[in-house]
Formats: sequence, C-alpha cells, structure tokens
Amino acid sequence: MSSISTIIPLASSSVSTSLSIGTSLPALRRGAYGEIIGAVGGRTPTQIFAEFEAALPTEFVSFDKAGRGDALNLDLYGWDADQHVAVVQIRHAFRRYRNGYLGLHKDYVLVGHNEETGQPFRHPVSASAVRAAIRKSPDDPGAAVRGGQRWMWGVSERQLRESLAAGLRQGDILLVRERTPGGVLEAMPSEVTIAESHVVRAARIVRGSNGRVYADSPSLWHAKNQHAPVFADRDGWYSVRAADEADTWQWGERLGD
Repeated sequence: MSSISTIIPLASSSVSTSLSIGTSLPALRRGAYGEIIGAVGGRTPTQIFAEFEAALPTEFVSFDKAGRGDALNLDLYGWDADQHVAVVQIRHAFRRYRNGYLGLHKDYVLVGHNEETGQPFRHPVSASAVRAAIRKSPDDPGAAVRGGQRWMWGVSERQLRESLAAGLRQGDILLVRERTPGGVLEAMPSEVTIAESHVVRAARIVRGSNGRVYADSPSLWHAKNQHAPVFADRDGWYSVRAADEADTWQWGERLGD
C-alpha cells in the first residue's frame, strides 16, 4: 500500500491551458486500496495532512537489523473542503520477532478542528462505511467523509445534508428533523445531558422505544463552552443523535469532543 512518501502529483504543465469551457476536470486519482493520490482541489495529500497535523500521529519507521520494529503511515481517503474535515487511514505495521509475519492495524478517522476553539479532533469511523462510500462514488473526494458521518449519526444522505446546511451540528451531536415521534414514549426532563457534555433544552423531550432522544424545537448547549449554542431552525420535532465511535487501535484513539 502506498504511503504519503510515494505520492505521485498530477502533472500540471498542460492541464490548466488545455481545458476549455465545458471540459470536465480529470477524475480523482485513487490508489489500489482506495487512497487518494495526486492532487485534489489543487492540494496534495501532504498539504492536506499539514492542515490536520495536530489531530494526526507522526509517521515513522523503526526496524532493527533483524527486521523487528514498527512503522506508522498515513493515507488520505476523503477530504471535504467546505466542512474542513478529512478521513485518514492510520496504518501501523509491526514485527515482533526475527523472520516473523508483518502485522497490520488499520484505523479510519475523521479529523478536523473545533469551530469555536480551533482545537483538533479525531473521531474513529467505520472502515466498512468509508470503503462503501468510495466504491459508490470513487471520483468524489468528499464521499468518504459523508460515508463516515452517515455511519456516525445513523442518518441518510438527505438528513445529513439538511442538518449540516441548517447548522444543526454541535461537535459530535447532530439534530435531525423528524415527524412527531410515535409508539411508547418515555417523558424526560426539559433539560437533558447527552454524551456527558451536550445539554438539550426544550419544552418537551421524550425517549423513544428505540432508545433515541427526541425534542420539540430544541436548543443545544455545550457544558464546557467549547461550542456555540445550536437552535432548531423551525418548530417541530428533532432527534438528538450522538455520534457512534468505531473500535480502534492505539494510534487512532478518539481525540477532542
């Protein structure tokens, strides 16, 4: 598998002068494992990694003469310039004894920065969700990002698009427009804490039989004041979605809120 040390940049000497109105840009280039190689949005993976340096481990190679040791590599799988986030594969290769097999641990993480404080975050996402999104839309650099986010919040593409466009995300919590919840409902207080630090306030809050929290015209507040308040963009019911977190190895552990 390629690493950032083997990135092959797109040739640029003739592309900018030969394209005319109505001509499509070259398709996004991916490697044999789905990783992005070459330029995307005018930037190389190395340049994109630099933007998220504080959220990512440092690459290294350290093997002894007997071939024992460790190496850590990063590959770019998705990048969304509008959201300022990326999906990165963290790949740890290791050999513990002479002539032993080379072991591999892989994590896929969504990385970015807190919109209020600028603090970096790293959130492990499902490898299956990332790869499925890439298979469906290999030429879209943002496909892996949205695939990871759909998995995190258990939402459809439409729900994700609408919630993000309406500014209904606060860190790893997402408000999603819903019909009036039905079935057996458990009444809850008018102020509920979700994921330890996100406070939902609404005149009416209930828990559905599926375990999901629903709130009528809610507002969302952060107990640590690391995120700006979020307010429902219309009257009506919303589900409050706390992001799932994929199992991970050492290097891909969650960072930030």
